[in-house]
Amino acid sequence: MVEKLLTEYKVNIMSTKALIRFAERESGVSFNEHPEKVTHQIYHHYDGYPEFLGVVLAEFISDERKSKYDNPNRHYNGVDDLAAQVLTYLKLGIHYGNDDIDAYGVYLETPYSGKTYYDYTYYIWTKDETNDVWLSIFDLENECIFVGQPSNLIDKYKDKFAYDR
Repeated sequence: MVEKLLTEYKVNIMSTKALIRFAERESGVSFNEHPEKVTHQIYHHYDGYPEFLGVVLAEFISDERKSKYDNPNRHYNGVDDLAAQVLTYLKLGIHYGNDDIDAYGVYLETPYSGKTYYDYTYYIWTKDETNDVWLSIFDLENECIFVGQPSNLIDKYKDKFAYDR
């Protein structure tokens, strides 16, 4: 059965751990580097690959999300508020079609604490209190595999999206 899932259905049956970090954009810090200053950190235990979690984050942040969900005027008030919105969205399991709190799969952590092994690390970069957001994704080997705005991530990975939500 495992072989069939992996080959025929191309389903990842293992936990794909991801870390989501929030950083404010600073001059001299490139999007394809890990920043020293991180304001918030969320651990996401399952489905952390860009084709799922990356698209989920990009849709939540981008204008594309505004047309899909109830509030077309959604915005955030600084990095703290954006981190709280993302945590709430993930913790409630809305990205899986749930409306119950996920007690085990999503955690708020102190930056640079906790586990050191993640399949993917996401950085959500903000600038002041604008809605200008950029994303960076690093793989297990710390290679930067994506830098861009949320709409660019959706364009790159949407066709490979693993779940029908």
